[in-house]
Parts: sequence; C-alpha cells; structure tokens
Amino acid sequence: MRARVREVLGVWAPMLIGLVLIALALNFLITPRAPPGPSCEPFCVDPAAEVACGGGVVFVGVLLVMSTIGRWRKVRRTMTDKPAEDAKSTVTQEPRQKNV
Repeated sequence: MRARVREVLGVWAPMLIGLVLIALALNFLITPRAPPGPSCEPFCVDPAAEVACGGGVVFVGVLLVMSTIGRWRKVRRTMTDKPAEDAKSTVTQEPRQKNV
C-alpha cells in the first residue's frame, strides 16, 4: 500500500470517525425532545439514560481521537529521527563466549 493511503486509513479516518461520533452525541444531547406524555409513549426514554448514552458516545469519540493522535505523534517522531543518532544511542552487545 502507498504511504498516503496508509496515512489516511490509519490516522485521518479514525480521527474523522471519532469527531463524527462526538458531533452526533452532542447533537443528541442538545436537541430538545418532546415532553413525556401520551404522544411519545412507545418512544419515551428517561433523561438520565439519554445523558448517559450521549456521554458514553462522547467518551468513545474522544478516546478514539486521542489514541489516534498519540499514535500519529509517535510515528512522526520516529520518522523524523536521524539514523545516525539511533546508532549512537543503541548499545551493541558482543556475542557471548561459551565456557568450556
């Protein structure tokens, strides 16, 4: 796969999905609903359940965005490191000799 496609699928798509989840949850929480009564009897939901559901979806969206940002920063940091610096920082181990 090309690097650009991998970047879109690995970074931008999860972030977009997370932001869409957050937007939908906030819309669900902000939009006024009909007051409880006989007209909404089969579809009535407890307001506390609505807040819990909306809050849970916001949490999942934030978690998805934050984990994707963290993974993106880690990859970006490793891609910008110079190979010469990595060679200096790694400790080379000499092969062990067998005791006879």
